[in-house]
Amino acid sequence: MSQKSAQQIVERAQREVAARRVETVQQRWGGVWSWLFLALLSSVLVAFLLAPGALPEKLFLAMGGVSGLRPAHSFVAGDMRLPLEARTTGMYGGFTLAFVSLAVLRRVGARRLGSPRMNRVIATFFAIMIFDGVNSTLATLGWPHLYTPTNPLRLFTGVLFGTAMACSLIWLVGMVGRPRTDESTRYVLQTWWNLGILVTLNLLFAFLVMQEQTLFYYPIALVSTIGVVGALTMGLLLLVLTLGGMAGRVTHMRYIVAPSALAALLACAILAGAAAMRWL
Repeated sequence: MSQKSAQQIVERAQREVAARRVETVQQRWGGVWSWLFLALLSSVLVAFLLAPGALPEKLFLAMGGVSGLRPAHSFVAGDMRLPLEARTTGMYGGFTLAFVSLAVLRRVGARRLGSPRMNRVIATFFAIMIFDGVNSTLATLGWPHLYTPTNPLRLFTGVLFGTAMACSLIWLVGMVGRPRTDESTRYVLQTWWNLGILVTLNLLFAFLVMQEQTLFYYPIALVSTIGVVGALTMGLLLLVLTLGGMAGRVTHMRYIVAPSALAALLACAILAGAAAMRWL
């Protein structure tokens, strides 16, 4: 047998072993675990909805560990204060709308963030909010600052940050979860048209927040609080995929159901713990 033939046999055997390992890990995370984690997650949601108290009060308490909830830094909807401050309302509301838009555009799972121009736009969105946040902090401390912070500005920079955060987390999950051999040229943020959709939706969201109308309370409160859970879930999903042996092995959406549900359960536990520390 020639050396080349022997090498081909070894390489084929290695591929078969690797394939069996992938199949074993996928089976471990599929089937019963998916249903179990989804059932537990559904139970947590039902328990939250059925717990005593009005939904606005429960949302306000649940977000206690996420935002400072300072009245001067918050918008209202009629006579009800939103469950997050202006900046975090923008961040997590922007995250939710951007994520849903990218999912509709079939960008979830992409292993590339964007073209160099799009990457610069995303970096700019991050930088704008960081700059405004530093200026706001300086003003709060009574130190020299460049301009007077306002809630509309906090909200606007927040939605830009949320847009960039959604793009970045989708890309990171794709990078960690998808097979390394996936050479797809699909980007999370493909064109200026895609970017325009995300920015337009989030500017409309910011416009509704600034109207401070009772009618808009539930859409704004639910979109922003879902964004809190969603963003934390995606961050934890990276950890679950890595520690659970699924990194580079998500070849079908069904294999990410159980890890995602587990990450969501962990996110709920963290938020509940943070809120308990805040209020107790």
